[in-house]
Amino acid sequence: MSRRAPLALHLGLPCAILAIVAGGAAFSPVVHGAAHVADDLQKIASNGQAIVVVGNDVLSRSTDSGKTWESQKLESRAALIDVAACADKSFVALDFNRRVWTGNAQGTEWRPAAGSMPEDFTPMALACAPDGGFWVVSTYSTVLNSSDRGASWQKTEFGEDAILTAIRFLDARHAVVAGEFGIVARSSDGGASWQRLPPIPDNFYAFDVWFTDANTGWLTGRGGIILGTRDGGQSWTPETNAAAVPMYGFVPGAGGRLFAVGELGLIQQRGSDGKWRVLPSATSGSGYLRGGVALPGRSSLIVVGGSGASTPAMVNIESEGIH
Repeated sequence: MSRRAPLALHLGLPCAILAIVAGGAAFSPVVHGAAHVADDLQKIASNGQAIVVVGNDVLSRSTDSGKTWESQKLESRAALIDVAACADKSFVALDFNRRVWTGNAQGTEWRPAAGSMPEDFTPMALACAPDGGFWVVSTYSTVLNSSDRGASWQKTEFGEDAILTAIRFLDARHAVVAGEFGIVARSSDGGASWQRLPPIPDNFYAFDVWFTDANTGWLTGRGGIILGTRDGGQSWTPETNAAAVPMYGFVPGAGGRLFAVGELGLIQQRGSDGKWRVLPSATSGSGYLRGGVALPGRSSLIVVGGSGASTPAMVNIESEGIH
């Protein structure tokens, strides 16, 4: 199997990831009580009690729906690129340096896992399965999983020199991964085995994947492409992207609503007609957005990103009335 240079594999991702890969991103301190946490944030997760945001040498939490933020000190430097809330409400964050960090339900007491991932793989995205297992997709079409909170890792390889960029668990049994060169694979046994689906043509490069059930899902990828499926990924149909720019992540909302965040700080909502429409937001027109969470019981999203987009930012999603 060919081993391409890791930096070259990240050209489809935002500049902040490139900075992490190159080791050139500077430390960005978190300001207590401020709405602005850092210049470049990568991901955000909520367990209903606390919200955690991560970036390069940045980990911060909020317990008041994003009104104020408190930095969490780590025992060593960490290039954090993803974060997830687990079923027991604990948090896990993915370190680009091939390990994970774990925090409690309050988003505090962060500790590095005892073990590291194999050195010949570069982690890209993280999921915490309903049973508490940690799952990471990486370069060289590899899926890594840990059932002991990161102390040891097992791997599944698809045998291609390609990047897997996204992983989602639908429930305890069903999961999906996606990545470079149109790769999409599903599991119906909790990740014990994976079945490759028909590849998406034209060297499709996925940024994120979201499924609402075993049949209905979406992919967003390079070139501003958004695809939808109604047959579990056997076939995909292009959907209208009103922004015509790459959208880097999906954000599920209440009532089955689905949002996407991406380039130029834009936020889109999917209508029942399958068309995506841009929402007004103070983040529009600058930088990029990488992730977001919907606030329970409120008509708002908190989004994160960087390169000029001042985040975390709270966005009202009620006024548009898109159905």
